[in-house]
Amino acid sequence: MEKQLSEIESFYGRYNEDDRMARNSIEFIRCKEIISRYLTREKMEIADIGGATGVFSYWLQKQGHTVHLLDYTQRHIEQAKENGKKMGATLASYTCGDARQTPYMDEQFDLILEMGPLYHLQDSEDRLKCLREAKRLLKNGGVVLCEAISRYANLFDGFQKGFVRDARFVEILNENLRTGKHIPGDTPYFTTAFFHTPDLMADELAQAGFAEISLVAVEGFANAVHADAFLGDENRTSLLLQYIRSTESIRDLLGVSDHFMAIGTKGNA
Repeated sequence: MEKQLSEIESFYGRYNEDDRMARNSIEFIRCKEIISRYLTREKMEIADIGGATGVFSYWLQKQGHTVHLLDYTQRHIEQAKENGKKMGATLASYTCGDARQTPYMDEQFDLILEMGPLYHLQDSEDRLKCLREAKRLLKNGGVVLCEAISRYANLFDGFQKGFVRDARFVEILNENLRTGKHIPGDTPYFTTAFFHTPDLMADELAQAGFAEISLVAVEGFANAVHADAFLGDENRTSLLLQYIRSTESIRDLLGVSDHFMAIGTKGNA
């Protein structure tokens, strides 16, 4: 596990995570839409665990919520602080730490975002530790929102971007499809990761003790229809988003989405 975490930290030392959501505008729009459904009060205590450079943290902070940011990569924490200085904003706390064991108190939060940790933990027990830790931190009735990468994301990417011409990528893809594990080795592809099926993601939340579990597609069918061509036109973008929303919970389509969100509630003890 330590080797995997070292590989991930090394990757994000090179990769510019700070503007990823700007490059993936449909994902950003949709994540904010889905999160907004669970902002049930004007001022909530929120943990953004694995929140990278704080793109969601500052968006939530600007709405009046108290937000604590935790990320495994020190570079992300430093970038998040710099981003805050540029915006004249400060989060409640910044922590370089592990999603499986956080410094926060029991039942501290109304809402927890897990927008990255679960797709960087390849071992099921590590993912369950992460989810059980989130449950510990939530107040009764609190909600966790977990973003997962689809088991089939590399299948679409490989053919759309021509990666399948690389025999090494094909080996990685075959392992993705067989086990969910993304093991890039010394290739230039995405770092060590785990790609979920919708059923597995729901099962892991249930094993961790969450109730009222639901699954929602983030980009939905957009990656299958070259959606970037729609983004330069406001009317076409609006139409695209309308159909993503209307099909977001169709179980048969969840795996088509590059990412999907799993949502769970902590029941009364």
